[in-house]
Amino acid sequence: MRWKTSFQVAATYVGAVMGAGFASGQEIQQFFARFGYWGLVGVVLSSFLFSLLGWGMLDLQSRWKVTSYDDFFNYLLGSKLGRWADILVSILLFVGMLAMISGSGALFQEYFGFSRWSGILLTASVIALALWYRGEGVLWINSVLIPLKFIFCLGIATVATFLAGSVGNQPTIIVENPIVSNWFISAILYVSFNVTLAMVVFASLGRDVQKAGARLGALLGGIALGLFALAIGVSLLSFPDILGLEIPMVGIAGKLGEWPAFFYVVVLWLAMITAAVGNGFSLISRVVDSGRLNYGRATLALFVLLLPLAGVKFSQIVQIVYPLFGYLGLVFLPVIMYYWLKR
Repeated sequence: MRWKTSFQVAATYVGAVMGAGFASGQEIQQFFARFGYWGLVGVVLSSFLFSLLGWGMLDLQSRWKVTSYDDFFNYLLGSKLGRWADILVSILLFVGMLAMISGSGALFQEYFGFSRWSGILLTASVIALALWYRGEGVLWINSVLIPLKFIFCLGIATVATFLAGSVGNQPTIIVENPIVSNWFISAILYVSFNVTLAMVVFASLGRDVQKAGARLGALLGGIALGLFALAIGVSLLSFPDILGLEIPMVGIAGKLGEWPAFFYVVVLWLAMITAAVGNGFSLISRVVDSGRLNYGRATLALFVLLLPLAGVKFSQIVQIVYPLFGYLGLVFLPVIMYYWLKR
């Protein structure tokens, strides 16, 4: 039972962080690869921080017995600042889920030849089915889909890197970002943004992640995230002509052939689903805890708001919105460490 919990928590941690931006290579491109090999040092730093902060978050949640991210924010920041953090994170969860569903529509239209709305509706249906089973559904879908993402993502990135020497590369395309210009700051912002999301998902799962083995799962999840990011970062640097593309990892998979590209698109779709499920469950749980709506009505209201807005271009969110939320989330990192080390 302990190892089962560790595996589920590790998979959920990876699922909370590894959304479409991660699996597509867009996040790794924006936050790491554009700094060259110093960006890979940033990947190692971020992996260490993910493991450390993940352990600390679950330790605090177990100690405080929290069952919602609203409670967790109140413990961390006090009721006044906690209320503002609650609003900020709710917006972040909504925008993140919107980007995943919107991206799925573009994916189906561009790579499978289906209509955009067929992709959106199919993805929304899978997400709704997982949300129907609440916390168990979130843990289950991550436990099943994350290993598949791990195999394809790590495998394609590794094989492409080994074959890079036999492929003619084009001149490097420099990806500019006016908000972040230093690899160290970029790594910290990346952790800050994603730890905020993971913290929300863990807190929303409540007692499901307050079991023996959960903290080990967070440690393993942080290491797995580092391996994912390192594999993608190295493959992006091995193919400089890919830097600057909307979905760079599909471009890399395409260099290996038509079938690897197809399978990677499937992996990217799975990444969108797992990230959207984590975000959606956290947001719905918060609405239910507020007493405004029950679980079913909150879920319905969320999809009614999301679907008409499914035209967001997620690469712009990764480039601009993610770093901004990373700056805002910096307050959580030292506070988590302070309370965790304070006995």
